[in-house]
Amino acid sequence: MSLVIVKGDLLQSDCNVIAHQANCFSSMEAGIAKQIKNLYPQAYEADRDFPYPPEQRLGKISVAKVAEDRYVVNLYGQFRYDGPGPKTDYAALESALTEMFRYAYEGLSNPKFGVPYKIGCGLAGGDWAKVSEILDRVSDQFNQAIYAYKLE
Repeated sequence: MSLVIVKGDLLQSDCNVIAHQANCFSSMEAGIAKQIKNLYPQAYEADRDFPYPPEQRLGKISVAKVAEDRYVVNLYGQFRYDGPGPKTDYAALESALTEMFRYAYEGLSNPKFGVPYKIGCGLAGGDWAKVSEILDRVSDQFNQAIYAYKLE
């Protein structure tokens, strides 16, 4: 499988697993994280109530069931949300994506994974070439497509 780039709104898609990169301080105040927080407050609650302190979150996930067959996954792929320089931690993002796939296989019979296009590369300043390579690698490892939704 691989990364599939599609046009459309991730939050209005038919994906039953919506994942986004989160920082380790439960700040969902900008970008798609803010949209997710407003549309699916359960995702913010899962982030806020995650039992690990910020220093232990990188590479992990928190998950919120937001509908009968829909989940939002907070991928802890960046430690901070402020300050200079890129914030995406590529190893942490890959670890979180791997954990997401393992989690989804336990609870969903037909998962469809969606992420925002250029996840970790907007406000977090990541390099899309590196991130897309990670998405392809993890997708291949689990033989599942990852759909990256690009707003037009």
